[in-house]
Amino acid sequence: QMSKSTGNFLTLTQAVDKFSADGMRLALADAGDTVEDANFVEAMADAGILRLYTWVEWVKEMIANRDSLRSGLANTFNDRVFASEMSAGIIKTDQNYEK
Repeated sequence: QMSKSTGNFLTLTQAVDKFSADGMRLALADAGDTVEDANFVEAMADAGILRLYTWVEWVKEMIANRDSLRSGLANTFNDRVFASEMSAGIIKTDQNYEK
């Protein structure tokens, strides 16, 4: 837990300056989701920044190699399963919103 007396207290501005807004979002999302106090861990914020950096690098690589990716319509088994799961998710979401 953060506390001024232990010296590990950060204001929101300090935390965003240190870890970035997205790094803080990931760390806070991982800090706990129960009714207990959140447990912010700086190592998790650092790991979140590393995951973001790795993801951005992967996206750059995919964009650089987009000509080698398949394009157009495909109808493999995996494509059909994906389309089916997406359709089921859309229907379920719509039903939940109606409730």
